[in-house]
Amino acid sequence: MIKVMLVDDEEMTRDGLREFVAWQELGFSVVAEAADGVQGLEKFREAGPDLVLCDVRMPRMDGLEMAEKIRLEDGDCKIVFLSGYSDTPYLKKAIQLHAVDYIEKPVQIHELEELLGRLAAEFREAARQRTEVEAMQRKLDSGRPELTGRLVKQLLRLTSPSDPDWPSVREEMRLFRPDFPLEGLYAACAFLAKDEAGWEQWREEAEQAAEAAELPLLAALLDGTGVAIVAVPSEHSLEGLALWLNKLTGKGRGDARPEVRLVAGVGEISRHPAAVHASYEQALKALPFHFYRGWNTAIWYRELPPQEKTASLQLFDKQGYIRYEEALRRKDIGAAIELLDQTVNELLLFPERNIDAVRKKLFRWYVALTKLYPEAMWEFEKDELWFSVFLTGELYTIRSFLMRRLEIVRESAELGGQPTEKSVIREVIRYIQEQYNNDVSIAAIAGHVYLTPTYLCLLFKKEKGISINDYITQFRIERAKMLLRDRSLKLYEISRFVGYQDANYFAKVFRKQTGMNPSEYRDTMEEGTG
Repeated sequence: MIKVMLVDDEEMTRDGLREFVAWQELGFSVVAEAADGVQGLEKFREAGPDLVLCDVRMPRMDGLEMAEKIRLEDGDCKIVFLSGYSDTPYLKKAIQLHAVDYIEKPVQIHELEELLGRLAAEFREAARQRTEVEAMQRKLDSGRPELTGRLVKQLLRLTSPSDPDWPSVREEMRLFRPDFPLEGLYAACAFLAKDEAGWEQWREEAEQAAEAAELPLLAALLDGTGVAIVAVPSEHSLEGLALWLNKLTGKGRGDARPEVRLVAGVGEISRHPAAVHASYEQALKALPFHFYRGWNTAIWYRELPPQEKTASLQLFDKQGYIRYEEALRRKDIGAAIELLDQTVNELLLFPERNIDAVRKKLFRWYVALTKLYPEAMWEFEKDELWFSVFLTGELYTIRSFLMRRLEIVRESAELGGQPTEKSVIREVIRYIQEQYNNDVSIAAIAGHVYLTPTYLCLLFKKEKGISINDYITQFRIERAKMLLRDRSLKLYEISRFVGYQDANYFAKVFRKQTGMNPSEYRDTMEEGTG
């Protein structure tokens, strides 16, 4: 129904209009009434009518002044004036306020109903058009990612503003993305995700953050790489771009999606949308430097260090490797650890651009360790480690792995040659006892000690006589027994404290381990105490 408000200082007039006009048959509903302009303005804000029928002359605030204020708040509301005064000044003012009509008093009901019939048709037509526009907008929005991806691909194929394909791309941008400027300054950004979870909301987050920062944006996911072309206001004022990047890569996201790990590469500023290809190539070259800086950061091409000669770095110095190998031979593990630390710190200060070469050299240091101390590498792990640590891991991951293995060798020597497997199992148990109320999956534990899950399970069963899952369960249940002594703790709270989100499942496991439910066990303890 079309909502109507009646405003007239004569109660009889309002009553007559309400009672004798066929509102419902015409598709209208009277939702508010007022006796003057002041009250009418208040009622308008409360009811939000589509049509206002108002007298011209009223106390406190006349109809023309009220209509003027309504126009400022709602340009679409239709207004019909009622008045016994047909003088020209009022008519002129009504026209200025875009009144739909002007009816003289006393109101002729049939005349008003004819007007309402015309207005109802106009309302229906406007509603139909809105529905069509909304449907078209939904269709356009649903196809927006594909259209934007197509435009981004086309832009990245262009080489310069003189490229013969630029005119057709420009026209397509004008048609499908009129919000994106065709003149100005632009930065190309490339995004890399640690895993698929990083892409679930990436484009939506990129667009929302860009809108908040007032940065025109084209964003698309192309062949596993997030690509964004951003229009920037100034080559020397990139704070908005930096804040946008921080938000996307995690620095501004807080705990919303802590599991997502992204890194962004940012190219130099381009002065034309048809020339962003060079900026994009620079962004791609910046991406691999997350090897040194880790995830959840933005790496600007302009900030990359100049290419250094590899011979000047200890990692690529033959004498540096010889000193490391000699320290291992004389069983001076402390010296080997110090050399490794110096080498990694030097790489952080002077990053080598050939990251594949760095990975291979560090792997060579690991091979040297395993040759002299075969017990430092376990069965079947070489290929797995090359992929998970040396081929795809970041510098801090490789450093942590090598340091851990060197510490195991030193600890073994200090314990008189005790097998290093026992050191690993001690680390596994320590990890379980610290993380038992969180994720202690076999995959997480294996990743922590740099073993394959299969080999970890075999090694743990060999050393402890039970499976690793059984050990985790037993440890959790023992902690639960201790917590059950505290009557203030609810059973579901204890369940979560020991790593079970489902209280019913926790009760089932507890019963299997102890032969009774948690509540029964609690009662038994109290009886024993009593």
